[in-house]
Amino acid sequence: MSGKGSTLFTVGTLLRHAQDAGAPVRLLVQGTWLDGRIVGADGLGVVLDDGNTQQVLVRLDAIVAVSFSRSDIDDPGSEVGGEEAARPHGRRRRDPIEAGPVGG
Repeated sequence: MSGKGSTLFTVGTLLRHAQDAGAPVRLLVQGTWLDGRIVGADGLGVVLDDGNTQQVLVRLDAIVAVSFSRSDIDDPGSEVGGEEAARPHGRRRRDPIEAGPVGG
């Protein structure tokens, strides 16, 4: 790793990229992989739709790993001539989904 800068990768960052791209994801939750597309998200959880009849709400703090195909996420036209090109609808940049404090 380079000492020139630092990047913090979070579950929320990866989930936001997948949601923006409409890409299918796999989430590891308590030893079980859940498959689907993210149809909703807030700072505490995501709603995963399996494409059939099931939707599941998963708390961000319960997700151990996120998996998706890079080809579903990558936007090969995002940079042209060193500058960012216009992004197609549904692939706009957004802030990560972040888990906030849980209290009550």
